[in-house]
Amino acid sequence: MAVETKLDYAVATLTDDTELRTPYWRRDTGGEGEAFLVTAAQHGNEVQGCEVIHRFREVCERDLKKGTVYLVPFTNLPAVRYRRPHISLGPEQAYADAEGHNMNRTWPGDPDGNDTERVSHSIHEAAVRHCTRCLDLHSWSKFTATATLTRSNHSLSPQMAAVTAIRFIRWNVAPPPEPDAGGTTITNLFNDSGRAANCIELAGQYIIIEKQVQIGLRAAINLAKFFGMMEGEPELLDGPVLGISDETKDDQHPLEAPCNGMFVEAGLETSDYVEKGQKLGHIISDEDLETVELLAPVSGYLWSYGCRREHCDVALPAMHPYATEGATLATVVTP
Repeated sequence: MAVETKLDYAVATLTDDTELRTPYWRRDTGGEGEAFLVTAAQHGNEVQGCEVIHRFREVCERDLKKGTVYLVPFTNLPAVRYRRPHISLGPEQAYADAEGHNMNRTWPGDPDGNDTERVSHSIHEAAVRHCTRCLDLHSWSKFTATATLTRSNHSLSPQMAAVTAIRFIRWNVAPPPEPDAGGTTITNLFNDSGRAANCIELAGQYIIIEKQVQIGLRAAINLAKFFGMMEGEPELLDGPVLGISDETKDDQHPLEAPCNGMFVEAGLETSDYVEKGQKLGHIISDEDLETVELLAPVSGYLWSYGCRREHCDVALPAMHPYATEGATLATVVTP
């Protein structure tokens, strides 16, 4: 059977009786193998995975040998068009103010639910239920390093995390069941049903950064190779892979602001390696205009970097570089 790429649509009937057609690609080799789902933009401001999937489709056109891929670049199309995490949010509202519209708490969806649940259900029926493996691409703020989020107590997910070739893995455990929750994350849906899934949080929202796209694309290709869908070995990371969890807190070394003032970064990025004593930036004191240099407390990799506050992903004032004494300006993780 010839390999084909098909453009198809998951069709949802919304509460106002209009139809939403969510486009996705399906490439079927016609041979045995995994059915690999890659999703992006469950939150409308987390757009980097859209380009990852666009490029991964091109790779699959050339290199996919076994199995089937389902590629959904605009999973939450209404929120993408609304340019916010959820369709329920107004200016500077946090993710938690979802009013039931956080798509990544709605799987497998509900054909009679709210509009977000209806969209989830349409994609579940068109693609998700057919798949055995899943990579769910998200984006968190630029102040935290790109990381793979995985279940430590699942048989296959940790192996998948290892081949994503991302510096940081944030380990989670299976959440307790929530009666009347109405839905779960797409990764929990896969992992709890005997399949396997990982989530990747690329660094940076509302924008598409070439370096982050390359990281996400390498992860998707590596997973396809790991699943035996493409030839060759995964391209692994040079240097250590670092775990982030409650058990690794002793390896995390935050650098706090010694005074109030304006924090000026030193041109570094999250995931960069720094040496103990290396300059991470400086603060211009708003009391006496003195310059206070800030040095790395240990040698290691930057897990976080920059002055930010809660909800900086939805409110630009929360990214303002004015630092108050004691604010965390960087976190270095030792290998």
